Amino acid sequence: MIKVARSTLSADIVASLPFSRYIQGYRSPGAFHVFRYEESVDPRQVRTQPHRHDFFQMLWLEEGQGTLRCDLEEHAFTGQSLAFFAPGRLHAWNHRIEPRGIMLGFPHSFFHSDSDYPGLLGRLPFLHEPVVPILHFSGREATEMGQHFGQLLAEAARPLVGRDDIVRALITIILSKIRRHLETPGKPEPAHPAPAATSLAQRFRMALDQQFPRLLRVSDYAKLLNVSRSYLNEELRIHTGITASDHIHDRILLEAKRLLVYSPRTIAEIAYELQFQDPSYFSRFFRLRTTLSPGIYRQQEQQRLLRS
Repeated sequence: MIKVARSTLSADIVASLPFSRYIQGYRSPGAFHVFRYEESVDPRQVRTQPHRHDFFQMLWLEEGQGTLRCDLEEHAFTGQSLAFFAPGRLHAWNHRIEPRGIMLGFPHSFFHSDSDYPGLLGRLPFLHEPVVPILHFSGREATEMGQHFGQLLAEAARPLVGRDDIVRALITIILSKIRRHLETPGKPEPAHPAPAATSLAQRFRMALDQQFPRLLRVSDYAKLLNVSRSYLNEELRIHTGITASDHIHDRILLEAKRLLVYSPRTIAEIAYELQFQDPSYFSRFFRLRTTLSPGIYRQQEQQRLLRS
């Protein structure tokens, strides 16, 4: 079990672009923003450097070509593609042909707590599994996705009654189309809602997305979700294959890799950033899960990214 010290994780390690940056720049409604990517408030040098957001972001690419670096992997993109970023996911663009498209951003708070949105997003693999963050569409699927984003752009420009509800509905349609695109062709919708335990797993994952790295103890999440620590661990093991502790450790490991590769912090500083009281324990934690020391991992990954 990790011995937890006070969190000192700061936003100056890699560029962290808050939701308010876009609201102020575009005078958009406070709950979401939609705009043309080529008119972005972020200059090219910001978009092409590793950065992350504190909100969900989707980009419908009408045109363009290049690569997207997401965390530690690179993925090719072309026109008629959809990029999706969960809060905190590190990414950077490398444009060979300048992209054109429509950008959507929204925080967790945009959706009402009683909507199906948290459950729907919990069923998408973008947040919790190593899935490519670029989806390529063609034919009717591409036409429909472009139409949905066009409707979002039109609604955002019209401050009329019911606009936010229409935008929520359009985002729900887009998320459902993403889910359909990823599912096995012809697979029917389940006849009954997901059981409460599956819902608990989704709620835990969403809570981890929102609370990391402030909360790193299973007991903190159990209290937040109003269940016991043992029940949370067991239900997650049944429905996701690993315990709550494993999920938290996986998230710590991912953040450690990000900081080792993209930040100038020393290994000791990274250990303290991730709430390890002893840097040597952080090194043992890292080596146990990667077979490499933090220093060797940093050296190898930075060299690999320079070659790519």
